[in-house]
Amino acid sequence: MTEISAPLMPNSAIEGRHSSKDKTAYGLAEESFKKSSLPIIDKMENFPRFSTKRALARFIAKEKLFQQILHINGIVVECGVYNGAGLFTWAQLSNIYEPVNYNRKIVGFDTFEGFPSVNEVDNLGSLDSKAGDIRGSSLEELELSVEKYNHERHLSHIKNVELVKGDFNQTAEQYLDKNQHTIVSLLYLDFDLYEPTKKALALFLPRMPKGAIVAFDEINCESFPGETLALHEMIGIDKYEIRRFTFEPWISYIVL
Repeated sequence: MTEISAPLMPNSAIEGRHSSKDKTAYGLAEESFKKSSLPIIDKMENFPRFSTKRALARFIAKEKLFQQILHINGIVVECGVYNGAGLFTWAQLSNIYEPVNYNRKIVGFDTFEGFPSVNEVDNLGSLDSKAGDIRGSSLEELELSVEKYNHERHLSHIKNVELVKGDFNQTAEQYLDKNQHTIVSLLYLDFDLYEPTKKALALFLPRMPKGAIVAFDEINCESFPGETLALHEMIGIDKYEIRRFTFEPWISYIVL
């Protein structure tokens, strides 16, 4: 057996749910990527070889969500961009499945500096969350990836990915004031926290047509109770069928 160093796991919030086999698999993923003699672009083209099952499962789940809104008018709103996996999944899928639909904007909201603040209800679970936690890639790093993405787009002269930096409780209404035409086909909630999740539901639900999807990344999750509390208060747990995927434990969604 190859001896590997302990890897940095992708989500410290679920550290206790990672088995020793999981940690070994992540370590081997890093090791095989580093030791491969392939050029980086070839590693990217052969991503199933180096990726984890968890990452692929999440990509497949999001592809299935996107398929359901292909015929629903409206933008995709990603609440909590982190390192960009979700945002660029929606963008790439739109580019592949509907290359001429330039009205399908992909809008991502994030501080790009971690949690802006934490409500007391967010710490009713198993974590002691605080401001600055869960910090991902910088805005500048993600904008470089947007530039790369645009070079592969059919209608690259029309901007369709927008990153909105700042505390959502301040930036969301500013965005809608400037974009009063906005209709939302998919609202993906990955803030992890009570207040911004509740705010997103309050602002965007009235702009979502029948058949649109509200997706949650952490409901029924002990680590982040605030997201479920926001759902309970703004929509109601008993009002809709809350669907999930058999192969991915985190993502849930409601079809309006």
